[in-house]
Amino acid sequence: MKNTNQDILDMMDTLGLPLSAQKFNEILNSPELGNYSAVQFVREILVPQYLETINHRFETNLRLSSLINKGALVENLKTGNGRIYNDTTVEQILTFRFAEQRQNVGVYGVTAAGKSYFLSACCVEACRLNFRCKFIDYCDLLDELIVLNRQEDLNRYRKRIRYYARIQLLFIDDFAISRYSEEGIKILYHLIKMRDDLGTSTLFSCQYAPDEWGKQISDEEGCYGKLDGIRRRLTTGYTVLIERSQTS
Repeated sequence: MKNTNQDILDMMDTLGLPLSAQKFNEILNSPELGNYSAVQFVREILVPQYLETINHRFETNLRLSSLINKGALVENLKTGNGRIYNDTTVEQILTFRFAEQRQNVGVYGVTAAGKSYFLSACCVEACRLNFRCKFIDYCDLLDELIVLNRQEDLNRYRKRIRYYARIQLLFIDDFAISRYSEEGIKILYHLIKMRDDLGTSTLFSCQYAPDEWGKQISDEEGCYGKLDGIRRRLTTGYTVLIERSQTS
């Protein structure tokens, strides 16, 4: 038996399938071998390797996303426990079809409503589904790009903003939490426009309704046109409103 099937084990080893090889050997030496159909046999030897690959891919995606709250669960994104969601919209978002449709997701609510948790849970699930994700705070994002823009190495700035533009799902927490000068808004406009052109989706949390962004993002007159461009592009897609129940 060993000599007959050693070539198969060698091929699995070459292909990097150690768990499948282990299961293959295990079944061949089992008295239950005769109970397997051909399809069942193939399934049994592939499943352990498949699950290991899927789990490794998920862990890698999660690590590269820079998400802090990796324990957030999409199962909790429903009305209850003191929070009210527009549940039908949330269910649609969790299909992640918005990414295929090149749309965005805005999550709104007052402080401590659960907006950051919502984004975190979506990021975990997106990583599980093998989307390329990045989770970042609004101020950290703009501060980094502003500093790079002020340095003499313009290529480094362009490379970084292209990186953020090409991320399949960009999660921006606490959008519009701080006001920025025209320099910062120009950079933000550039990034959002690039993402819109590329068809990548942005998910963001915000305390303020879009019609308030003109006052909250920047109070400089030279930014008004760019603010309209940012608002028009970012609000194309789904809106989640998280409210606190009266009994909470």
